Amino acid sequence: MRFRRTLISAAAAGLLATAAAAGTGTATAAAASSAGSADGPRLVVDPPQEYYFLAEDGGDNSANRYMTRLTVENRGAAAVENVQAVYDLSSLKDKVTIDRLGWKCTRTDWVVTCPVSPIYDWANPEPFALRSVKGLPLGELGQVHERFTSPDAAPAEHTRRVFNGRPEPRYGTHAPYSIPDSERGSFPKLTPVVGNAGRVAVPDGILLTVQVTDGAFTGERYSNCSYRSYVGSVTVASCRIKGELAPGTAYTTDGAFQGATDPCCRVKGAYYYDFSPLGNPPIGWDEGTPGTGRVLGLKPVDANTARQTRGVMDFISAGDWQTDFAQTPLTLTGKVGQIVEERVPWPRNLGPDDPAELMDDGDWQRFLSRLRVTVTLPEGVSLYPLQPNEQREEDLCDYTQDRRTISCRLHDWSYLRVRFDKKVEGAQGSLTVVYPNDLTDPNPSNNTAPLSVDITGTTPPSTGTTPSPTPSTSATPTPTATATTPAPAPTTSETPPTGSMAATGTSATPLLTTAAVSAIALGATLLTARRRRT
Repeated sequence: MRFRRTLISAAAAGLLATAAAAGTGTATAAAASSAGSADGPRLVVDPPQEYYFLAEDGGDNSANRYMTRLTVENRGAAAVENVQAVYDLSSLKDKVTIDRLGWKCTRTDWVVTCPVSPIYDWANPEPFALRSVKGLPLGELGQVHERFTSPDAAPAEHTRRVFNGRPEPRYGTHAPYSIPDSERGSFPKLTPVVGNAGRVAVPDGILLTVQVTDGAFTGERYSNCSYRSYVGSVTVASCRIKGELAPGTAYTTDGAFQGATDPCCRVKGAYYYDFSPLGNPPIGWDEGTPGTGRVLGLKPVDANTARQTRGVMDFISAGDWQTDFAQTPLTLTGKVGQIVEERVPWPRNLGPDDPAELMDDGDWQRFLSRLRVTVTLPEGVSLYPLQPNEQREEDLCDYTQDRRTISCRLHDWSYLRVRFDKKVEGAQGSLTVVYPNDLTDPNPSNNTAPLSVDITGTTPPSTGTTPSPTPSTSATPTPTATATTPAPAPTTSETPPTGSMAATGTSATPLLTTAAVSAIALGATLLTARRRRT
């Protein structure tokens, strides 16, 4: 799918802006009148962060952001405006220093006041950076009382406990696992190991997050865990496990996690896991579907078994990996004088293995950068590459530096654009996949496929020096073939990308823990290419 941006004319944009402003004013007035009612809009701290841990003895705390997730319930069409956040730090007087104030925040003694941008769905205000005073004992120092108000919505209040010192999560060591062919489709079992190497306890329990790439969890689904699948074949289990995790202790779960996938194909994947305090779930965390089995618990183990800073267990199918690429044919259809374009077809990989499975995120990007399709055009057809001053979001095939070879990148927005100069009976070109030398192809004879043309007639001449092309049923509408003519017009039926993430904004992909973000980023990177099998 090609992703395009739709441009609105200045006049249309002005009309839309005027209408939006009028609608916002009406909706804002309505929101204000219902702000105090039970069914009116109200500000909510969700999820609430119960604890804030400082580095002990005044250590650097710059990476430890103080953030509150503020959402709106029962919001109408308009944003909630004029939101004010007030933070009372009076119980922390002489125990912390305020190193930095947030955007437009002001301080009066131990009270910090901050404006919050208009809220449509959520906002993440960051009012200050705190640092502990040297020489204080470890443990709880006091609280920060938060209050959020707006004339458009009912207020919200929350209190967060502040500690001197912080827990230090640690995880077990898991050897890589080679999946024998007799177990194809089944992943190894994972029993997470968690520990606390810090000098302050995790107060009330942990939120353990376990994820598996390229598969789904099978077997028992624990009732204190919730399960959710994300783009890119990543499945996540989030488990609420109560009980203090004291300094210098380690535990293992009393049950295992196991994933599985389609037994058709070999895999390279991993389990990732980490934890956060139960009272401090990740911002934007989405629980998913609860399990119905028994409650997952913890049992103590030697503290030395939890020494890693991240929890990971890699696995890979055993045996020699081979991929038999087979280039896909392509037929270009149109009339003499017409400019047409078609997406460059991906080669089929006939197995048994998908090369994407062998690639980590960075490796896959490097692999794609070396994967190409070279084109030999049929007689009577000429390349129409990117023109001077032309701007395109798609990649168009072009000549290499020697000006003799037409080369196309391989991804979902790579297009071959040509002009039909004349009809030549029986004319045929070719497409050839070119892959890195470090990949084995046991049957290179099928790496080239025919490039055919189907010329159905002649485009009527234009008044200019070159024919004015007309769109074919299989190609994007195209312009007159002059050197300064812009690219073919966008196809309006295709869907542009959606979703946004900013300081405030509309809903987007839920955020996970640090390890989860890494795995999901990998899954999303591979989504366009991972399962291209026949």
